[in-house]
Amino acid sequence: MKPPPSSRALARAWFDIGTQSFGGGSSTLFMIRRILVERMGWVSLREFTEAWALSQLSPGIHLVAMAGLLGRRIAGLRGIVVSVAAMMVPAALITAILTAFFGRIAQEPLTIAALAGIGPVAGGMTIGLALTMARPVLQRGRFAIVDVAVIVTAFAVLLAGAAQTIVVIVVAGIFGAVLLGHERPTSSDAPMS
Repeated sequence: MKPPPSSRALARAWFDIGTQSFGGGSSTLFMIRRILVERMGWVSLREFTEAWALSQLSPGIHLVAMAGLLGRRIAGLRGIVVSVAAMMVPAALITAILTAFFGRIAQEPLTIAALAGIGPVAGGMTIGLALTMARPVLQRGRFAIVDVAVIVTAFAVLLAGAAQTIVVIVVAGIFGAVLLGHERPTSSDAPMS
């Protein structure tokens, strides 16, 4: 097992994530994967995906929970503090400044036009991230059919408003544990494919 990175290196990675991932969930999730999994290699794709799944169970901001989970995985208690602080403090300052500035220009025609263009971009980023995260799942052969069925069913239930999000997540987790639990590797270093 390789030694954990220094606090400075860890803070730099999360600072980059917090200050470069404009647009919220999709862009931040993409940046976390790109930096921590692909560039730095501090966590595996499996650990990243598991942290994302677990963070969905927490109340509040899921990305903060994910930063804490991955920080803990990378550097223990120190990793939690450094990761969450380095991601949130600079991003909060930027958000406060941009919010004050936006309040002054919110009714300008150019601002309204720019905001109209952001929606499709955010939708495209969300679809791109979903496809990127689904790629390992879809390579699971016959089990991919079960995975896709669970995804489609959960999406349909949530879209119809037939159940609360937490209920859908818990039921899908139980379903996955019962039907797919024996098929996935148990090692934390094992890939998701």
